[in-house]
Amino acid sequence: MKLDFSVHGYMYESGIDCLRDSFTAAAKGIQDKLREETEAWEACLQSGEYAEQLQYAEDGSTLFDPADVYDYKMEALQEAYTQLRKAFAITIYHYWERKIRIFGKLQNGNHEKLSEVAAKLGIEIPPEFARVHRLANALKHNNAGTVNKLHEEWREVSGVLFRAEGDRDWYSGIELTDDHIYHLLDLTKRAGPSVRKPIRSPLADTTP
Repeated sequence: MKLDFSVHGYMYESGIDCLRDSFTAAAKGIQDKLREETEAWEACLQSGEYAEQLQYAEDGSTLFDPADVYDYKMEALQEAYTQLRKAFAITIYHYWERKIRIFGKLQNGNHEKLSEVAAKLGIEIPPEFARVHRLANALKHNNAGTVNKLHEEWREVSGVLFRAEGDRDWYSGIELTDDHIYHLLDLTKRAGPSVRKPIRSPLADTTP
């Protein structure tokens, strides 16, 4: 009796699930901190502490405003949240890249080569997986060329309306939400071996 189970698929999908749980936990940590700071600020306003903490110069200008501190804290937390999403977007693609190299017994190779090897292993990569690849490249290389390729595949997150040109901080313009990260995880799970479908043995011509 043939078992409908793949060790490679189990390991691969378990890794994706681990990344998902890790992102959820990290995101929750920042969300909790944002909520705590907001609740503390609202309590400060309601209690009258805000007015007591305000400090003015002799000419009436403001020397210290607690609202500025609150704004700085919220800005720092939102920036951390943004960077968390982008770091996970890169990690998700690298996870796929590393696993395909291992399964295909490749020491190196670009995305096209890895995709060819995946096909030989019987892994069907969905066309939408190009989003994962192009996003990771745009975030890593931060140049107009990679941003334009991302724009072709996923305009929703590219951060540009038209063709990007010249040197700029394109990285900062890329906008991701939590839902985008979960979408990337779903695509990446589909782009690897399935727990229910064993991969084929690596072919000789895939060995360095």
